[in-house]
Amino acid sequence: MMLADTDWNRVFEPQTIAIIMSMLVPIVGSVAWAWFRINKTRSDNALKRSLAERGLGAEEIERILAAKGPKGD
Repeated sequence: MMLADTDWNRVFEPQTIAIIMSMLVPIVGSVAWAWFRINKTRSDNALKRSLAERGLGAEEIERILAAKGPKGD
């Protein structure tokens, strides 16, 4: 099937758009969630690295991270 042979009126029918959107929403949500988790991990690692560079011990870093908030999102 060639792109020129596509019936564009059928592509833009409400049913077709609803099907396409129902497939795109979970994909976009999954990408956004992965991006969020990657950025959160980078931020947490940068904090831990900066605390270690300041010379804080492991117990102090754990205490600071525990005071920062719950681990779950």
